Amino acid sequence: MTLRPPLEERCPAPPAPSVLAGRLSRRRELFERADGTSGTDRYLFPIMAALVPVATSRGGEVAYPGDPMCLYSALSLTVERSVARLERGLAPQPSLDDVVPDWGRYPDAAYRRTEDGPRSVLIADSPTTDGHVFDPRIWDDVARQAFITELLALRPKVLLLSSVSAGHRYALEMAELAREHAPHCLVVLGGRHADETVRYQHATSTADLSWSSTVEVIRDGRARPVVDFVVAGDGAPLLDLLLRAVGLVAAPGYGPTPVEEVLDALPLVAAHDGTTKGVGSIVGLTADEAVLVPVRGERVNASQLPSPYEAFSVRARFGIFTRAESSPLGSRTAHVMTLDACPFKCTFCSESIQVSQRPTRFAVSETEHVAQRIGQLVDWGAEAAFFDDPVFWGGNWKAITDFCHDLARLQDRRPEARSFEWGAQLTVDVVLNRAKADEVGAALDLMRESGCTYIYIGIESMAQQVMRNVGKNLLRRNPEAWVSKVREALNTIRSHGIRVGSSVLFGLDGEDRGTIEETIEEIGRLIDDGLLIMASPNILTYHPGTAITAAHLSLIHIVVSRLLDEDDIWFIHEASAKRWGSTRNSAAESVASIGA
Repeated sequence: MTLRPPLEERCPAPPAPSVLAGRLSRRRELFERADGTSGTDRYLFPIMAALVPVATSRGGEVAYPGDPMCLYSALSLTVERSVARLERGLAPQPSLDDVVPDWGRYPDAAYRRTEDGPRSVLIADSPTTDGHVFDPRIWDDVARQAFITELLALRPKVLLLSSVSAGHRYALEMAELAREHAPHCLVVLGGRHADETVRYQHATSTADLSWSSTVEVIRDGRARPVVDFVVAGDGAPLLDLLLRAVGLVAAPGYGPTPVEEVLDALPLVAAHDGTTKGVGSIVGLTADEAVLVPVRGERVNASQLPSPYEAFSVRARFGIFTRAESSPLGSRTAHVMTLDACPFKCTFCSESIQVSQRPTRFAVSETEHVAQRIGQLVDWGAEAAFFDDPVFWGGNWKAITDFCHDLARLQDRRPEARSFEWGAQLTVDVVLNRAKADEVGAALDLMRESGCTYIYIGIESMAQQVMRNVGKNLLRRNPEAWVSKVREALNTIRSHGIRVGSSVLFGLDGEDRGTIEETIEEIGRLIDDGLLIMASPNILTYHPGTAITAAHLSLIHIVVSRLLDEDDIWFIHEASAKRWGSTRNSAAESVASIGA
């Protein structure tokens, strides 16, 4: 691998103005002479984004999609730049932003309030930014043919694939199809898998690539060279930088865009801007080598980025939220995040701060800004929101309290926001903060009063021999066992009038058939006692960078826990359905198909 000099926060001076101006002038002349288009349309290049699914279907049941909010967030700056360029037209003089990806225009209010569920309209036929994301939900023959149809109709100059680690194999297959049906398309892969598998160590100026990274999979021949770029780190500013570099070197029409020329254009774009934004890595895969360009720019706070829903409709409906009574499927629900990384260090979790190293977040002082974003979501047709943070506001009860006050003030000013419903994720130990018991209780009351009707808790296991290995049970005061702590935390939340759901994770270290049966029964007792309204059984999947994956390194080619065989997985599927009844999350019906 070749390492290029880092793109620093303060870039070197740009090329002599006459040199850059001459290049931009020649590019404008080239596009002006292009055939087949008229006006400013000739300066737009077709682009397509795809959310890579993580599972096939089994028995007609769908597992779960990838991480749509990661993709929406990563697209936010490039879409904003493209839409602004379309609205203002060409600058009088040749500009770096002459040539931009064609994301279309933002959806209007009528579109936002009528469109939900998976996208079914061909990207090529959609004039809105919302219509430029292919979202197959599962990867099967139907999705494969639909993807080919999209490629043939749009003939994108750039294809963006966002993948979590469990979907990487499908990302590579989608890239293969792009090579076949849109052969000159640049394929860019990002998302959680890239973040977890490509690291640049600035202190030592070295690159650390996991065995399962896209770069290594291609370099050692496990996959064909079907990916041109990998983007890891702060997705929004890095992707915006990369696509501006593509625009600087791209030619009109559907011809190829050389990877080497895009790599050479990156420092030109960064120097032109003066200040580089974002931290991470851009890896270009040429015919001969992998070239890593470190980016060590200014950190971008979440408040500096557009809302992920600026360009996309709120499409999800959660049956857990029903206050709006607008659909039997539940309220139209937005996803919101106040931070990307969890402050805790559970051995299995890819969102742990020691794995993700993603500090992009709202500061605890920015609660009013987040409340204003809720008001924006209401304007866009959202009836509810779920805070997808690993831990809501990082478990900071002062920030939680401030946010509830800010949201209440918004609701006082705007009657239409008073019926807005929301939920969030907390942990057992955050709820049982003994030193702040009064503050916790007051904050839970404020949460309920400002519309919080649901809290999600990661229980993982109810077997002590499993939980002692996880790194989750932080307050191990004897004889305070995990089971009793879970029950106390759920009782605390329910006593403040908020419903509780949970995730249960099978396959952690120490798991056997006995611990599986113990967990299923103990969760059943919590349901019987009215402490849980929903329980979701999940199977451990390996994420690069987690402690449990490192411990099982020799088996890294396995997708799901090495401690579970197929009989165990189907036992979990059937036994949890029988014991938990309708309280079991229906989305877990296909838990056994993960990785199929």
